[in-house]
Amino acid sequence: MVKKQFIESLNQSRCDQFAFTCKGFDLILCVGTFPSRHDTALLESLRESNVKVVYLFTMEDQALVEQSTFFSRYEVGSEEGIFALLAKSFLAQSKLPETIKNYFEALDEGYISAESNLGEEEIEEIEALYQEAQNVLIVLGDDLISHPRASNIAHLAGLIAMYGKAKLCVVGATPEMVVETKNGTVLEDVEDIKSFDGVVIYQCPAINNNEENLLIGSAQFQMAAKVQNGDKITVAINQEVYPRTFIRDDSLKGVIALMPCAKADSSYPYHVVKIVKAEVQ
Repeated sequence: MVKKQFIESLNQSRCDQFAFTCKGFDLILCVGTFPSRHDTALLESLRESNVKVVYLFTMEDQALVEQSTFFSRYEVGSEEGIFALLAKSFLAQSKLPETIKNYFEALDEGYISAESNLGEEEIEEIEALYQEAQNVLIVLGDDLISHPRASNIAHLAGLIAMYGKAKLCVVGATPEMVVETKNGTVLEDVEDIKSFDGVVIYQCPAINNNEENLLIGSAQFQMAAKVQNGDKITVAINQEVYPRTFIRDDSLKGVIALMPCAKADSSYPYHVVKIVKAEVQ
């Protein structure tokens, strides 16, 4: 889904529900983005502000985790479930149409919490920060736009702005992209969360040309993938094979490696891959 379609799917009837700066907020909820890769201006804005930050992502962006009041890692692919849990929690005291109330009542929170790795206690902690705040901003990252369930993710995020007290910031969006939408929100059931078992990489923007030849991972990833720092490898994604050099980065945590690309495509950036060491000549 392209950015403009995602913005339309947020179903906001007023352009002032969108924000393009982090200024003026006392709580920022940042989901689905690796700011030091996707939006360094956003990262700097967050670091310069004294605002409380809730950061939810599949791995730690150390530069933002250090600034965060609350950080939690969710499972790859579970972003739709995450927003269903957040929307139900944030809007529990709001006056909602019957169809939306019924939707949240039927939500299988136990399944979503277990599969997404965002537990009930964590949701309660995030909700407490939300309830305390006067001005809330939800930053919606590129992972949400490229997700196979992007439309329903947008519908759920849009409800929080529509019936709650949050404004929305789509990473990389400009005021020209924002449109008022008069469509009603029709929610779909949250799909079963797909498992990403195996060796997982995250295709992300390269910071410089040299990175396009690298696969960057943590000590945990190194063990899981059975590779060593400096190994020449090939990374197989579906039918495509990419020659890379594995570099261990001890600032990274978890078992997802970064695969920097000059230009990422619009597909969901996580892939279960096969890694093979190149034969020594």
